[in-house]
Amino acid sequence: MEPISITKIFNVNKDLLSNIFPHLLTSLFTINSQKFKSYPHYTYICVENKSKKLNTRIMKRKIAIAADHAGFEYKEIVKNYLSENFEVQDFGTFSTDSVDYPDFVHPAATSVENGENELGILFCGSGNGVQITANKHQKIRCALCWMPEIATLARQHNDANMISIPARFISKELAIEIVDKFLSTDFEGGRHQNRVDKIAFC
Repeated sequence: MEPISITKIFNVNKDLLSNIFPHLLTSLFTINSQKFKSYPHYTYICVENKSKKLNTRIMKRKIAIAADHAGFEYKEIVKNYLSENFEVQDFGTFSTDSVDYPDFVHPAATSVENGENELGILFCGSGNGVQITANKHQKIRCALCWMPEIATLARQHNDANMISIPARFISKELAIEIVDKFLSTDFEGGRHQNRVDKIAFC
């Protein structure tokens, strides 16, 4: 009988775990799910072939973050909030001095598009400018979110890989709730996959 090990893993879904350990022929079953500092905590039973011991050190998920001057304060708050549990790459801006948001959004979106970062979070006054800019990238699906439920649906139904947050229209606390939902929700696939596949236009 093959050995069974129980491994506790934070902030990781089944697909991400499989991608990290593609060399293991591992069957994954969720046996426990609970909240840990607002993030999902999964416990998996891992059935491993050839008695290979699973390396339990999981790399933190990589998140891109960017803003213009209107979103700078919110960016800093969210970046500090996420820093313990995620690897956050800050693309700027780095002050409240007036700037042009595309200068910061394009590099952030490129990093998500090429897989350097898994997801991205953008801020500006209305959320519109940064969203429009990010969505010029072929592989980016950036959703404008002003409530947590929209962030949830953007992930579940649209497989959004970036969100934009309107810093001038919501509270800092609500911004954090939106980010929590975005980062803790998985794409449902199924009937939604066919629709997502039709989004990109060449």
